[in-house]
Order: sequence, then structure tokens, then C-alpha cells
Amino acid sequence: MKKSVLGAALVAAFGFAQAEPLPTATEIFEKMGLGINIGNTMEVPVNPTWWGNKFPTEAYIDTVKAAGFNTIRIPCAWYSHSNAMSRDSSTTDIVPGGSANEIASSWMDSVQTVVDYCMRAGLVTILNIHWDSGWLEEKLNDADKEKVNERQKDFWTQIATRFRNYNENLLFASANEPATTDGNYQHETEILMDYHQTFVNAVRATGGNNASRTLIIQGPSTSIDRSVEVYPANKMPKDVIDGRLMFEVHYYDPSPYTIVGEPVNWGAIVEPQYYWGEENYATGADIVHNCGYNPWGGAMGTPCSADDAMKAFKKMKENYVDKGIPVIIGEYGANDRVNILEGDDYARHRKGRIGWYTAVAKAALENKVVPIAWDTGHEGKNNMTIIQRQSVDAAVFDVEILNALRKVYGMGDYVNTGITHVDDFTSENTNKIRTKPITNIKAPTGDNRIFDMNGNLVRGKLRPGSYISKQGGTTTRFNVK
Repeated sequence: MKKSVLGAALVAAFGFAQAEPLPTATEIFEKMGLGINIGNTMEVPVNPTWWGNKFPTEAYIDTVKAAGFNTIRIPCAWYSHSNAMSRDSSTTDIVPGGSANEIASSWMDSVQTVVDYCMRAGLVTILNIHWDSGWLEEKLNDADKEKVNERQKDFWTQIATRFRNYNENLLFASANEPATTDGNYQHETEILMDYHQTFVNAVRATGGNNASRTLIIQGPSTSIDRSVEVYPANKMPKDVIDGRLMFEVHYYDPSPYTIVGEPVNWGAIVEPQYYWGEENYATGADIVHNCGYNPWGGAMGTPCSADDAMKAFKKMKENYVDKGIPVIIGEYGANDRVNILEGDDYARHRKGRIGWYTAVAKAALENKVVPIAWDTGHEGKNNMTIIQRQSVDAAVFDVEILNALRKVYGMGDYVNTGITHVDDFTSENTNKIRTKPITNIKAPTGDNRIFDMNGNLVRGKLRPGSYISKQGGTTTRFNVK
């Protein structure tokens, strides 16, 4: 009876036939476990390979699953693949003859290819709208509010429509790190709430599985303390269905230890901090690189410890999880100071870094939040790479960090035993991009249009790589060797 009433309400509200409701956000949370990001790739404006990472391959995604991750987050650009950017910059439309905020279908195909890899690997898959020139994330102001809301609605209508038939393992996330300022964050958060409400309304209006799909809402600056203060559980977006919202914050604390790469002047010169945990601290002049060093006081402050993450995540549990709203730590990570430190110094750093990742994982598990590691892909200094995808594709790069995370979640040391693919992740097979071998294709011919994985129409000879062919009503991904 409850489902029948829900279906009738949704038909009345939106005018579409309601699919069987998907599981709740809490039910989805139970299978999310450890997570990882495809960082510095699909969210790169214009071209996902510009920051050094290859376009994601199925072998890479399968390695993520085999490593023990159950959740994958796809940070994604949309603005720079749409007419919105071309019209803002007064250049030729990306989609000739398209609407103001129209996304190139070829880019949508490329994103769908990656989503299909993730879903086929059996991963809970989070697809977001990332920074992408800050069209939303740096526009939390009254002057831009109307334009941003219109764009948010148009983008999410297109994205949600493309993935309408995907099952509950695909989640949508409204934004990434919506930036608020210290002087005006209360009002900026009110504007952010409006953008999130637009997101929820747009997705729900597309019907199908989107009528009950779990959606993720980001706190102001994805800050734990700021979210708790001005974006409490009772201010979450209004929804036509109960129990289908999650909340997202990020954790890079303390930033001198996790992400600062060069000395910065914050009223005092703050040095990058390399050593975490008192048992790993340096002595003498090198104490300035200890996590917890106070440059304003010129001495050690409060030592960094596992209590820091535990206290932070406890706030999320008490303010959201315990009130029925599951929480994801959408990004966390700490730089590896390889090629910066050597010998015993680097060994001390590595020991502390493993301790930091372990502390984050333990705090997440105890406080019932999902930790999703930021993975940069690159392999040099200040990387946060766990899964290799540059010099070698589809291999574990940092097995010590991986094993530390696995241990917290009750898994043994990593051994790649392979995975089993899942192919029934949509309610309509026509919604998937088919993958099959194609031979003897030399160049686009007739009505067969071929695009590279960046969404660009290929007009000449095909070089080795992956492509998407569109012919009639059929879309097919293929490889050229």
C-alpha cells in the first residue's frame, strides 16, 4: 500500500510512471565500504588527459575493485563540454544549434563509458559535477544565483536522463567543494541550499529510477565544522521521497601535513609538515616539519594523532548519521613526500603517513561514514596515488597504504584474485554503450560518426586507442590497435 501511494504521488507530481522504488540511502551505505576517486581525470576541463592521466580503462577500474574498494567516485566536468562555456567566452558553440546549456552527446558517451566500467565491476558509483572553472562552486552569490540555478537544472536534467535506467548502485552528487568565505558563509550557504534543491528537483523530474535514486548533498566548502554549524540535517533539500539523501564533506586535516607542498605565509611562514604522530617526530631544527608544529608560537603545538579524525567524524555521526542521513568523506588524502625526503627521514614520513590513513579509516568505520580516498594518479613527489595508471596501467602503486586500509576493514593483505563482472545494471539494455571488437575501420564513412574519448569528432585516420562510433541509433565503443 505504501509503495502504491508513493507511486500515485509521483505520477501526480511529475507525470511519469513510477518504477519500483530503489533501496534507501542507508541500505546503499551498507555496501559502500572503502572508496576511491578517479582523481585528476574526468574533471579536468576540456580534456581528461591534460593532467597526465590516461582515459580510464576497464582494466584500471577492475583493479580498483580487486584491490578491495567497493565505491568509486567519478569527479566530472560538464560545463567545459557544453554550450554554456562557449557562450560565456563568446566562442563557437560546442553543440552547433544546441540550447544554451546543452552538453555534447559525445562527451556524455565518454562519461557513460567510464560509468559502465564501474558498474560492470560491481562498484557503487558516484557521478558528480566537479569544479570545472568554478561555474557553480565560486558563484555562491546573489548576482549569479539565477543563472547558476538555470544551468544546474539544465545540466542535471541531461545527465539524469542519460542514466535514468541505471540501478541503485549509481549515485549522483550535486557539486564538489562549493566555496564559502569566512566573512559571508551563512548567506552563501543559503544560496548553496538553493542550488542543491534545484539538483534534487531536476533529477527527480526525469523519472524512472531517478525518482528514488540516492542523491548526495555537499556541505559549505565541504567543511565538517562549517557544515555542522550552518547546514544541519533539518535543512537538507525537500524531497518527494524519504530516505534517499546523503551528505558529503572532505577531510584534508591538517592541511600543512596533507596538502601543503611549499612554505606559505599565513601571517607566519608555515612549512610543509612531513612527520605525523609523536613516535615519528623529528628533533632539532627539523621540528618545523612535524605535524602540529605551531609557526606562530615557534614551538610544537598539540601533537597530531588519531584522535583528530575520530573527533571530526564523530561530529558527522552525531549531526547527520544518527539522524538518518548517511555521510561520505568524498575526498581525503595526505601527500607522499617521495623525492623530497630520503633515507631515515623518508622512512619516518612513510610510517606516519600509513598511521594517518589508518586513523582516517578507523574513524570512518567507527562513526559509520564512507571514506573515499583521493587518488591523483601521478607517481612523483606529493602524490596521493594508490592505484597505478600512468607508467603502468591497472596495478597497485602504494600497497602499504592499501593494506593499511584493508586491515581496518577486516581484509587481509592485497592479492589480486580477479573480479566477476555484473552486466545487468540497467533496466533497459539500450541505455548501455555496447562494447565489441570492430575490424577494418580506417576512417569515418557515410553516416558513421566516430568520436575520441574526449568527445571530439574524428575526421581522419584512426590511431591506436579507444573510440565511440555513432551510426543510426546505435552507439558502440571500440578499440583500435
